[in-house]
Amino acid sequence: MTQIPMQAFTARANGRLLRLTTEVEIFPPFIGALPAAAGKKYQALYDTGATHSAISPQVVQDLNLPSIGARTVGVGGGVLPTTSHLVNIALPNMVIIQMAQVAKIAIPSGEGVLIGMDILGMGDFAVTHYGGPTVFS
Repeated sequence: MTQIPMQAFTARANGRLLRLTTEVEIFPPFIGALPAAAGKKYQALYDTGATHSAISPQVVQDLNLPSIGARTVGVGGGVLPTTSHLVNIALPNMVIIQMAQVAKIAIPSGEGVLIGMDILGMGDFAVTHYGGPTVFS
């Protein structure tokens, strides 16, 4: 059995954070080691309450991402009709999540990307603020 090497990133901030964010890079979808088109960096919100990841309308526009179909997304108190898009997401450690299906939504806190449990659940996710600083990995 082939052992897959562990890859992780750790983000640190002074004090207790109420929102966990890092910079990620979003690319139009590609398979393989090299992107077919340039990506762009955005702030990402890590949200364990979101079942699926999402991107803002600005990301869709910036990268000229075509829709792969209509979908509805459950949001606080209702559902939102929107579109689905395929993207590649480069996390801070340059691990690339390829061909991620994301919804286009306006993210209320202003980030360009929302990382939901579809991606967080691919590995381990830990948050602490022991001793003061917030650390998540």
